[in-house]
Amino acid sequence: MGTREIIFFRAIFCCWLIAAAPSIAPAETETVEPVTVNVIVSATRTPEPLESVAQAATVLTRDQIARSPFSGGHQVDDLLRAVPGVQPSLLSSRYNHPTAQALTLRGLGSRRTLVLLDGVPLNDGFGGWINWGLVPDRIQRIEIVPGGASNLYGTWAMGGVVQLFSESPLAGSTFKLDSQAGNLSTYTQALSAHVGTDHLGMTLGYRWYHSDGFITLPTDQRGPIDRSNDSRHHHFFGSIAARLAPSTTLRLSGTLFREDRSFGTPLSLATRTIGSTTLSLSGESARGDRYEVSLFGQWQTFRNLTSQVTPSATLRLSEFQDRIQTIPSNDFGGSLQWVSLLSPEHKVVLGADLRTIIAQSSEALFTATGSAGNTLARGQQLGGGAFAEWIYQPVDALTITPSVRSDWWTQFNARTESTSGTVTSPDTRTISAVNPKLSALYRVGEWFRIGASAYQAFRVPTLNELYRSFGFGGFIFTANDQLSPERLSGVDAKIEGGEAQGLGLSWRVSGHVDWVKDQILFVTQGPLLAQRQNVGRTRTVGGEASLTWHPFTPLSFQLGYAYVHSVITEFPGNPGREGKFVPNVSRHQVTAGLSWSHPHWVDLTVQARYLSRQYADDANAQPIADFVVLDASLQRSIFKGVRLFLNGENLTNRQYVATQTGSLKTLGTPLLVIGGIRYEY
Repeated sequence: MGTREIIFFRAIFCCWLIAAAPSIAPAETETVEPVTVNVIVSATRTPEPLESVAQAATVLTRDQIARSPFSGGHQVDDLLRAVPGVQPSLLSSRYNHPTAQALTLRGLGSRRTLVLLDGVPLNDGFGGWINWGLVPDRIQRIEIVPGGASNLYGTWAMGGVVQLFSESPLAGSTFKLDSQAGNLSTYTQALSAHVGTDHLGMTLGYRWYHSDGFITLPTDQRGPIDRSNDSRHHHFFGSIAARLAPSTTLRLSGTLFREDRSFGTPLSLATRTIGSTTLSLSGESARGDRYEVSLFGQWQTFRNLTSQVTPSATLRLSEFQDRIQTIPSNDFGGSLQWVSLLSPEHKVVLGADLRTIIAQSSEALFTATGSAGNTLARGQQLGGGAFAEWIYQPVDALTITPSVRSDWWTQFNARTESTSGTVTSPDTRTISAVNPKLSALYRVGEWFRIGASAYQAFRVPTLNELYRSFGFGGFIFTANDQLSPERLSGVDAKIEGGEAQGLGLSWRVSGHVDWVKDQILFVTQGPLLAQRQNVGRTRTVGGEASLTWHPFTPLSFQLGYAYVHSVITEFPGNPGREGKFVPNVSRHQVTAGLSWSHPHWVDLTVQARYLSRQYADDANAQPIADFVVLDASLQRSIFKGVRLFLNGENLTNRQYVATQTGSLKTLGTPLLVIGGIRYEY
């Protein structure tokens, strides 16, 4: 720990002593905007009571987010680890490679969950990974809806939807500052300002993040060339909202994001610059129908440098640059939606969307003696769909929701060039799919509900999977331009009980079965080679259970468990893989939490989580995970709008393997203690 960090923590400690001392008058609590907890948008694309949704959905409120150890926008993947059935990449996005930042729902594997920020995809159009760094620091709520959702959202939502909602552009003026520091030379400075009237509002914000990180290799695999995985980024964002009429709002927002990372050696580096803009118009007709039209665009340049270690990956004496990869990509899209309340029993949602991705990957290859040539891979995708949903409530106790979506995707203008100068032009391919879903929820009395769904979903291979090959530590991963789309069929069900009056107890138990045809996995071809291939069929069987108890006002307990058995059932081209577990999916997940919130004392949140063993490869030869991690947050308001906090991650400093590539293991996040101050005016 450096001198600046020691001084900072001493200052925080002194502030805690002062804040914890008895005072003549109790400190005022910070103002929190009211949030309608029992309403969810993502399950049906229109606000519906949470108690009327058949899916086993979860809503995280602003208060829960703010009091967790992971309240920063770029920490959302770590925040989601406390939700049963949600498995982000084991290594936090603050230290992980951008292309490895993913999310799994219900054991269906990464890159099969749509993540939205205010209705706009955070999934990278080229590669499908999730750009967590684009999330602003102040999040109003998070909605998690597992299960096939291609009926409303198309190819990106085969495994479900996670939607983040930023703060609404309200009238009035606010200023917010968040300053924090911790070990591993970790610093974050974030500020935002909002000014507005009843008709016009503007928000501007900025976040700077830096961490020296840690050496990710276990001690017995390290060599002279190994360094910590340094990471830093700058995030600018802004929005303007104008009320054109009492029921019509126009909003324009934009983001500029720049990050620089290193990955454990001097020559393993990555930089990204991302710019994005969104324009939306929403309103209500004279008869009460609601509409929304939105357009978005994103421009990105990704530069990825990798090295090869000599004399071997495990004898790490020196290195040479083996690849310099540059990936410019453009991602544009738009959507429109109309919600009509035909009668108190009938609501109809109609909509359509379109998205196009244009990208290329150019590589300069090297050996230890010099240049080995250049390669190029490029392509375009264009796709979209139209959907219809009917929310029917024949009686107060029953809600039936049939829906269907028709999608069309084409990949074209593809071209690859090898180091030898060979040029190939993969054929244009067009894909169409129809994905229905039928859901029903029945309320048995005031506190007990039963829900079930049956659905089909699909996923189109990304340009990254089709055309981009890459290497890491001497291990080569190759693309496959012959990949077919994935098709899913599934059913799920839940039973749940609301907070019965006077008991403060709510619970839910759910189960699901999903079958995927032609699931895309990396299939090992040799000691240092893997290729993306369609597996014949996989099957996932699982369930989740959760319990929340508020024995009295300041105190609450949360307990969750998820079981997932996800295996390859058919692989005609490689029967030796049949019966193997799908990579990067743990069968058992346990989460537990305790929260104590008292306006005149302190706010304490403690979270524990366990993940059982999973495998980093299709042959199940590389076991990873199997760990328990404890996190905590301690906070106190000392003046109106001023809050001190002290967060701890992996408090027991548990060492565990988060992933593995070939023979190289990557460790998860070690002990991290961060203290700071939040100010809101």
